[in-house]
Amino acid sequence: MTRTVLVTGGAGGIGREFCKLFNNDGYRIVVFSLQQDELDQLGKDLKDQRSEVDYHGVQMDLSEPDAAERILEWLDQKSIELDVLVNNVGFGMMGEHVEQDSKKLERMLTLNNILLTKLCMLVGNRMKARGTGQIMNIGSLAGFCPMPFFAAYSASKAFVINFSASLHEELKPYGVEVTCFCPSTTRTAFLDTAQSKHQSSTGITKFVSAQIDTPEEVAIAGYKALNEKKVFALPSLAITLQSIWIRTMPLRTMAAFVHKKALKEQ
Repeated sequence: MTRTVLVTGGAGGIGREFCKLFNNDGYRIVVFSLQQDELDQLGKDLKDQRSEVDYHGVQMDLSEPDAAERILEWLDQKSIELDVLVNNVGFGMMGEHVEQDSKKLERMLTLNNILLTKLCMLVGNRMKARGTGQIMNIGSLAGFCPMPFFAAYSASKAFVINFSASLHEELKPYGVEVTCFCPSTTRTAFLDTAQSKHQSSTGITKFVSAQIDTPEEVAIAGYKALNEKKVFALPSLAITLQSIWIRTMPLRTMAAFVHKKALKEQ
């Protein structure tokens, strides 16, 4: 039978590249994303890649409080069961935390944490009942490190990392695998979205842009980690070693280090 994957925010960036990889392996592709034009273009590209593709692109504002429940309703209406859930949607906010826009901040935390957590609960419950399934949560290298001028985003990804580790242990006895994939900065629209007009975002933008991977490279590494059923994965050995170094340092030391580097880059 055809396996089905749902990718949130899959119409652009890393999510788009994930869809291509799943499509190449014959999956039915379900994507929920905000921009209809991006969804339409993804459908055309996937069909060009594989003419018999079974693609469903659904336009939805995933930052709405009931988005997870509406996704499940849509799946039920289509009688679709998921083999793989990829919690990919999210964005970042740079600059001093006290200078942020509260509505945008709420939207970011809803996408990065609440939607992800609720989908893991709702979809994970069904996977548990069937005794099979895979969930991949997209974390970030930033989740291992306190980051002044990127504070709420890095904290939101620390939540994803810790949550995924716990969920893995809960669901593993029931045949459900959970993978947390933590890329570093990727060449997508992420940085443009994350920057603010406040001067404090300039330095942290330069700091996190010192090493940038392509979305294709990142997606290939993440897809490999999912297929190998890894609990945690980063896109390269260099980034893995960087994460290990970060984790050996006291939180206060790392926060002071990032703060100093960011100010120097302004």
